[in-house]
Amino acid sequence: MNELNPYRVSGDTYFFTLALPESIAGETMHPIRALCLELVKIKQKHPFNLDALVILPKYIQGILTLPDQGDDLATLWRQIKAEFVKLAGGYDDLLSDDEDDLDRKRFFGYPLRGDRDFALHMNFLHYNPVNQGLVKGVADWPYSTFFQYVQQGVYPLSWRMESA
Repeated sequence: MNELNPYRVSGDTYFFTLALPESIAGETMHPIRALCLELVKIKQKHPFNLDALVILPKYIQGILTLPDQGDDLATLWRQIKAEFVKLAGGYDDLLSDDEDDLDRKRFFGYPLRGDRDFALHMNFLHYNPVNQGLVKGVADWPYSTFFQYVQQGVYPLSWRMESA
């Protein structure tokens, strides 16, 4: 998927998953929408590029890239987690965990290595609503950045992930 190269930002890139607690998984997406709005505010303090995002009933997945000059990933991640916990307020199973336990249960992230890894994770992320059986086609799931990439000519609207 070389078409993604012009849209990549220079810097360290990470794939992440925010797993929702069982108590709110499948509920309305209000807390998740609020988290997305908070990400915009966090970007003002700790610059990063949100390359891709998909909001699913049980978790959120995304790809983010730190700027070339490099912001501190640990600080950025702490800020995102703090907003996530605050927005999930009242959910004792989330708030009672210590931070290390919270990391293992709710937040997963790892660096991506190069354009091929970026493209594979971008495809996986956008196709995940189909893989999860939520919709028949990627274009049927409105809670992702897929449509931004369609507008940029990266994906056709009828895109289906090729089997490996």
